[in-house]
Amino acid sequence: MCNWKRLLTLIVLFNYSSLSYALDVELFNKLANDTIKQMNMGVVGDIDELIAKQEQLMIVGLEGGIEYLQTGIKDPKPLMLVLENAEKMKSLTLDEIEDLWHGGNFLKSKGIDPDKIDHFGPMMSLMDSVIHPATAYLLIKEYKQTGDTDLLVRVKAELFEVLEHVKHINDENPDSQLSLNE
Repeated sequence: MCNWKRLLTLIVLFNYSSLSYALDVELFNKLANDTIKQMNMGVVGDIDELIAKQEQLMIVGLEGGIEYLQTGIKDPKPLMLVLENAEKMKSLTLDEIEDLWHGGNFLKSKGIDPDKIDHFGPMMSLMDSVIHPATAYLLIKEYKQTGDTDLLVRVKAELFEVLEHVKHINDENPDSQLSLNE
């Protein structure tokens, strides 16, 4: 198990002097595509390893989000809330994560209108680089308990969507360190 608060502290301390932001897109893509490949096969090998990959995706998203916060963005609160609640997302039900994070009700409860955040802008894309892997994590855990293969289709959908967000970060910031290296 990962101590998320300690990880966030270490990442912030390590990157304190950095003024650029970077999402390790190569690693993010590899982990997401490895998961999608297993979903396409319809046979999940080591399910615990697959769950761990979703946690790794979340960590990569956390790192990118923390680095982005260091650029001095105008309103960091929505991204901060995602980063601060990443670990808690893993203990939600599928309905709760859908309502709170995909539906924006957590942000709304904090006085933030999620509809005012550019859906494919860097902030939302980095938020989704945590939220979608957290949802995939929950879906795979549910699959482990139920064997319901429809959950695997949903895992793919979550990861395809977040990979699209990563592409939009590159479109908006072609000179950034967020290169897809394709």
